[in-house]
Amino acid sequence: MTRVKSYDNQHLSDLEKNINEFLKKEDVKRLIDIKFTAISKNDVDKYAALIIYEVEEEENSNPVKEDPQIYE
Repeated sequence: MTRVKSYDNQHLSDLEKNINEFLKKEDVKRLIDIKFTAISKNDVDKYAALIIYEVEEEENSNPVKEDPQIYE
């Protein structure tokens, strides 16, 4: 199952630590992508990252069945 996680911080090194800790602790099956942006306004920098990843599906989990009528 695909998931996303976002982080933002004023210090790039802290953002890097957040991402690395997340990738160690979470049950990340596969890292799909990381989107990164930097913003500077009034001499204040801000950094943000969006992590797109897949998690292991539990054996007992039942996938949600979509109703085909909702797309008509």
